[in-house]
Amino acid sequence: DVTYSWFTANSVVTNRSGRFISSHIAHTGLIAFAAGANTLWEFARFDPSMPLGHQGGLALAHLAAIGIGFDEAGVWTGAGVITIGILHLIFSMVYAGGGLLHAVLFDEKVEDSEVLQAQKFKLEWNNPDNQTFILGHHLIFFGVACVWFVEWARIHGIYDPALGAVRQVNYNLDLTAIWNHQFDFLTIDSLEDVMGGHAFLAFAEITGGAFRIIAGSTPWEEKRLGEWSKFKGAELLSAEAVLSWSLAGIG
Repeated sequence: DVTYSWFTANSVVTNRSGRFISSHIAHTGLIAFAAGANTLWEFARFDPSMPLGHQGGLALAHLAAIGIGFDEAGVWTGAGVITIGILHLIFSMVYAGGGLLHAVLFDEKVEDSEVLQAQKFKLEWNNPDNQTFILGHHLIFFGVACVWFVEWARIHGIYDPALGAVRQVNYNLDLTAIWNHQFDFLTIDSLEDVMGGHAFLAFAEITGGAFRIIAGSTPWEEKRLGEWSKFKGAELLSAEAVLSWSLAGIG
């Protein structure tokens, strides 16, 4: 039963899990399109004779930070920028197609699907095990993204503002330093420590996600949230979001 106002986001898909997925895929497609379009727009107007920070760009600055578009000495080359922009536009069309399939062709409710694996992702807002199962997969994907970032920095290299150049960075997995940087992460001045934080975050998210998928909710949560009948998925979602952002802050 919907107990919140009609204008609340996703209220119209509360009991239609297939359509809920469609809206999220469409959202992802919009993000991919915006990233690709902005990258190509900034590339077409980029002036290498002016500092990057003075040109009001956003996409090129992020690409430069991970060593794309500039050589190791920080000189503009433009290599790979167009490819990344076009790939994002292609991905946006793929996401759009997926969103349309879930909105028009596929089952309105995932639990009605003939695919057994898909049925597991049905939305039961008052079922803690169902919510933790779905959120567990989200955590694993976040962890994999952190692994990709750490390995990219180690193999390809990222921009080091202290040197003004791109260099390879090996992560420093010092758990004591990571723990001590929980509340002063804005003062970190070592890329090795930054990568170490992301490596720890990858382990924590993948391990936590796997635990969520296998074990579901814990007795502690049952006691914390009270009776299952009073459980609300929003509470768990907000708690997981706070945890994820806190760990991201360590990185």
